[in-house]
Amino acid sequence: MAGLKVTALEPRPRGRPATLSSEAIVETALAMLDARPSAELSLAAIARQLNVTASALYRYFPTWTSLLTAMSVAAFRDFPDLPEGEPPVNQLLFWQKEVAALYRRHQGVLMLMGWDDKLSGPWLRVQMPVLMLLRQMGFEKRALVETLSWFLAGTVGLVRTYLAADMEDVRSGDQLDLADSLAYLTPEQRALIAETSPWVGAVDPDAILEAGFRALIDGVVKARAAL
Repeated sequence: MAGLKVTALEPRPRGRPATLSSEAIVETALAMLDARPSAELSLAAIARQLNVTASALYRYFPTWTSLLTAMSVAAFRDFPDLPEGEPPVNQLLFWQKEVAALYRRHQGVLMLMGWDDKLSGPWLRVQMPVLMLLRQMGFEKRALVETLSWFLAGTVGLVRTYLAADMEDVRSGDQLDLADSLAYLTPEQRALIAETSPWVGAVDPDAILEAGFRALIDGVVKARAAL
């Protein structure tokens, strides 16, 4: 299935398989997806991890979509409600930080937001408080849809960029090798790269993430004032 891929798998466990259940299958699938979000996930791979045949899984999940739905339900199940009595800007920031916290718990969660060009129902449920809050702020019709779209896209994009697993490699490892890439730049641009490169490994993803969140919220406030 496009978008969900897992290749390097754990060795197949020996001995008798654990008791099989829908919960065990979903838990195993989520763990595999979280471990390697960009790898190929399939019923066959999950079956090998559980030391059962793929046909055994079909008794619980007759289709791949049914398993993805169950994984999405499990991943988004405990997403909290917006705090009541707080100003809208605080509620929006709370929601953004909970998305980031969810990603920290489940690095594969971004791939459970939708598949086959369809939005995941559990992820839609998580989005609805934001839609309702924007409506309460006075957004409606096209402005409501547009504001929701860029707010959600910006939030998820920031989470994907600054909390991605390979971000740690940039922070803790050697700086990126830009030698070949510099040939595409002007002398002025190369000088700017040389000036900023020493700071690449010193960036704080959490600080950048919150600054980005607040910039998005500031955009919502300004859009509301312009209505």
